[in-house]
Amino acid sequence: MARAPCRGRRRSSRCAARAIGYKGGVRGRPARREGRREGRGDESRCGGRRNGAMGQNLATTEPAKRARIAAIDAARGIALAGMVVYHLIWDFAHFGLVAPTAPFAPATRALSHVVAGAFLALVGVSLALAHPHGLRRDAFLKRLALIVGAAALVTAASYAIDASEPILFGILHCIAVASLIAALFVAAPPGAALAVGVAMVAAPFVYSSAAFNPPALVWFGLGTVSPYTLDWRPLLPWSGVVLIGLGLTQAAAPRLSGWRWTAWRPTRWPSRAVAFAGRHSLVIYLVHQPILFGLLWSAVTATGLEERHARDAYLAACPTACVSHGGDAATCAKACACVADRAAAAGLSLSAARVDAGGELQARLRDVVATCSLEAR
Repeated sequence: MARAPCRGRRRSSRCAARAIGYKGGVRGRPARREGRREGRGDESRCGGRRNGAMGQNLATTEPAKRARIAAIDAARGIALAGMVVYHLIWDFAHFGLVAPTAPFAPATRALSHVVAGAFLALVGVSLALAHPHGLRRDAFLKRLALIVGAAALVTAASYAIDASEPILFGILHCIAVASLIAALFVAAPPGAALAVGVAMVAAPFVYSSAAFNPPALVWFGLGTVSPYTLDWRPLLPWSGVVLIGLGLTQAAAPRLSGWRWTAWRPTRWPSRAVAFAGRHSLVIYLVHQPILFGLLWSAVTATGLEERHARDAYLAACPTACVSHGGDAATCAKACACVADRAAAAGLSLSAARVDAGGELQARLRDVVATCSLEAR
């Protein structure tokens, strides 16, 4: 027979016990967990017409934790896929698999801006969802420390790869500073973040000055020149995208639970993989490029593509350089072909020579060049 809900002298004690998910202490029966059953349970009845201290549902004493929205993770995962495509274009160009101008094509540049904008907007969205009742300082600072550490790691790696174009204010640096700015608007009305965000996006299009060109100020994004770097996302306009994402999510927060996409859950492996990538976007961002570059290097080295590309590049540039130094066009072409052939016969790598300035390999190639120059006359 079903038990009557919360009747008699023990109503308050029973309701309090059921509110925290247990049934127990009744006529000597041991307490047992209520389980994960959902729907119209005893808790809803206990908080009914009487609102005594013991009759309240204890779950209402603190704000409910918002469930993670899988669609946000999937959106971040799709942005990661776009970033991988963009970086692959750069890697292919580096190894001569596509035209060297491919990374600078309008479509490629548009892809980079769309991907960066998506990441930054989702930073604002995530801030609004993670701090719905005001900034949780410890959680925010922990996340910020991870981003700052990752940005420092990227800067150090860029110096190791090519010190002439280090990454001093790339997308991770922008996210770190923009997060600090956005933290000021977490508890503010949505209109505040939106207004400031739109102003920050518009600022560099309506004002710029050479006063912001020095390295100490160029990261603001108001200068008249851009630094020579592998990744460049200045504070303006890009941090404004974070604030716009924050403000829009704050404005939509009261209606989020009624939107179908917020209840979506990935069920097939492609969607689960995309959502998984979105949940671990920072780690994937840090490791994907070394992995891609290493795989491509292994492939082109094993197939000889890198050496053929280096030979073609040498034969394209050598005659022009030779003629510019006063050589005859026919003689220069003959000498350059001789160098390429003799280097291959001697097992000297033209691709390795490009990064061996002043080394033994360069010295041996200079001997080959001298010999071929004499023979071509």
